[in-house]
Amino acid sequence: MNRNNIKFGTDGWRGVMAEDFTFGNVRRVAGAVAEYLRAAYGRDPLVVIGHDTRFHSGAFARAAAEELAKGGCRPVISKGVVSTPCLSSGVLEKNARGGVMITASHNPYEFNGFKFKTEKGSSAPESVTKEFEKYISSEQKRPSGPVLPVTEADIVSGYLKRISDFVDSSAIRRKPIKVVFDPMYGAAQGYLQRLLKPAKCRVISVHDGSDPLFGGLHPEPIGEFLGDLAKAVKRSGSDIGVATDGDGDRVGVVDEKGRYLPPHTVFPLLLYYLAKYKGMKGKVAQTISLGYVSERIARDFNLDWEETPVGFKYIADRILRGGFLFGGEESGGYGYGGFLPERDGVLNAVMLIEMLASVRKPLSVLVADIEKKYGKSYYVRRDFRNPGIPKEVFVQEMKIKVPRKIAGLGLKQVKDYDGIEFVLEDDSWLLLRPSGTEPVIRVYCESNNPEKTRKIILWGKKAVSELVSS
Repeated sequence: MNRNNIKFGTDGWRGVMAEDFTFGNVRRVAGAVAEYLRAAYGRDPLVVIGHDTRFHSGAFARAAAEELAKGGCRPVISKGVVSTPCLSSGVLEKNARGGVMITASHNPYEFNGFKFKTEKGSSAPESVTKEFEKYISSEQKRPSGPVLPVTEADIVSGYLKRISDFVDSSAIRRKPIKVVFDPMYGAAQGYLQRLLKPAKCRVISVHDGSDPLFGGLHPEPIGEFLGDLAKAVKRSGSDIGVATDGDGDRVGVVDEKGRYLPPHTVFPLLLYYLAKYKGMKGKVAQTISLGYVSERIARDFNLDWEETPVGFKYIADRILRGGFLFGGEESGGYGYGGFLPERDGVLNAVMLIEMLASVRKPLSVLVADIEKKYGKSYYVRRDFRNPGIPKEVFVQEMKIKVPRKIAGLGLKQVKDYDGIEFVLEDDSWLLLRPSGTEPVIRVYCESNNPEKTRKIILWGKKAVSELVSS
């Protein structure tokens, strides 16, 4: 593989193991990170390294640490598997200049990846990853000084304490909740049990333990992969089911009836809880793909609201500016001001449990309350193979074909700053967008009834198929 083909996407560099994600390429990327950190911070910058449960992730992390040491950095590698939010917490705990996480997040088992976190614990902005790519494509010159040792540290304990200090643990202790937790064989396994043990919550686990093939599942906490979680919730009579993805930064939710709740329901639920029941104020931001219900809630509580491109790095940027309350993205990643500039599946699971303990209503009833006050949401996402059409070309081609109506509804607005989104006259919307992390074109749709969503998504599917085949 040509080193010039190593490119950082929406959140890091990812590739298929043994094809482009190899030990040699991991070392090249780690060497570029070392060059960047030394140029930015001078001698001996401290870097924290973590890894997920994927095949050989620990070995890849060790290779990255060795290369960082050769490049004049002081590497501290986690003792065992950690989630990505835990790695970000470790960067702050150690006052490090950056963090490296070996993970491919929610991608299938054959992938792995390399994420970089800044000294603030956030995903690296494009200005930084472009520097990495520049160093990768050039001949790297390592310093001539002694190679610094690679040390190990426990960063999980500090991370779990950070969560415990952030949530209302006393509310959970007053009303212990019965939970089913599905870490999807990923990096967050065991975290929820440790966090909820003092509150005497009963936590039932599914898909726990070591399996680099993720049990044949795609480690993404969305409805089609959470059937076992839903069954376990109903079988055990639990109050809620929660799942985290491969690296623990996203959350999926099932209510007490075993129904999957999409992010377009979960994000508004959490926002409503923060604003109404906790009386919290601050700015709210969400990606273009997250829908209209949360915007209505923000307006109702006079909260500043903003829409961003897809990618949690945009939400993290708003968190770092200060005065922030809550933000999220369509993939199930939500973050809070005053915590980390990072999405966190485990934190959000605990916050949902806190909500149930505090409000003392079943999850399905809380959802019905939101729907009655702010409208229903029926959301669908479909993915189609992208044969290699660049996002800019895709958007320009789709702009030529802008319709007057979709599924009989008039067009109110067109947004083209991240893919192309058609907002219809009743606030229903359709977003067509090439992914920044996978070779797919995503088609997203939300409306207030399932049949309408079906008709709109069919229009989007046809539009993408015609463009791809032309």
